[in-house]
Amino acid sequence: MKIKTLAIVALALLCTGTVSAQKKKNSKKAEAVVKAETLTPATPVISVQPVPADSFSYAVGVAQSTGLKTYIKNSLGVEDAYMGDFLRGLQEPYNEEHINKYKAYAAGLEIARQNEEIVYKAMNKQATGSETSDYLIKDLYNKGLVEGLQGTATLKEDSAVAIAERQFKYQQEVYKNLNLQWLEENSKKEGVNTFPNGLQYKILTKGAGVVATDTNTVEVNYEGQLIDGTVFDSSYKRGKSASFKPTQVIKGWSQALTMMPEGSVWELYIPYDLAYGERGNQNIPGYSTLIFKVEIIKVK
Repeated sequence: MKIKTLAIVALALLCTGTVSAQKKKNSKKAEAVVKAETLTPATPVISVQPVPADSFSYAVGVAQSTGLKTYIKNSLGVEDAYMGDFLRGLQEPYNEEHINKYKAYAAGLEIARQNEEIVYKAMNKQATGSETSDYLIKDLYNKGLVEGLQGTATLKEDSAVAIAERQFKYQQEVYKNLNLQWLEENSKKEGVNTFPNGLQYKILTKGAGVVATDTNTVEVNYEGQLIDGTVFDSSYKRGKSASFKPTQVIKGWSQALTMMPEGSVWELYIPYDLAYGERGNQNIPGYSTLIFKVEIIKVK
């Protein structure tokens, strides 16, 4: 009985100690929480004072004005003389319908500019061979353009295209015959030689060096022009010679480069079928006879 009694007492003391220890731990935690809650957070320090909205708004506008002026002049093409018109538009209340109308109007002005600077000249060139011709009647061209866009034209599109193409074809034949006649007359001139395929040449300086084959690279100076004297390419003007293989150039050049000794200077008269053919190339019209001065600097 005594042993049991002692065991019970010991167990009771153990439990009491455990509870007491737990209470102490909880008490310490509570104290820590209370201390944490009673600490006062540090007040942040802001050294810069805020700007009133009216001052900020005006200042930002002024700050951006210089960059905007550069942008509208360089990117939008607004000249100083028309700055007042730009400012009037800038200060208009935003209205999407109003803006869309102005965008459409501005697009019309842009097409009108392109017509005046590019299209009229190109049409005259294609129709008559001369950009400065007055063959194209501007008012009637614009009338056809407007009525075509409105769907009120008196011609159907395929009929209109056929009429235009007939004139272009006529001019092509005129230009082709003019170039063929030029070659015919040129062949009769002193010093001009003609190969069976129609290539003509005149020796300006006889060379004594090696003659290139298809595998060689040839360094040359040259100048090319049309029969009306229009220069379309010139290494002399660029101040830099050119180098290529005979297989990398037009047929007339390929033939000449494999016949001209190093040091030679020839003048070549190349028919269209040995040059850029019926279609032409960039600023060279179809059916063009090409006149080249060619100087062989080095065969490599």
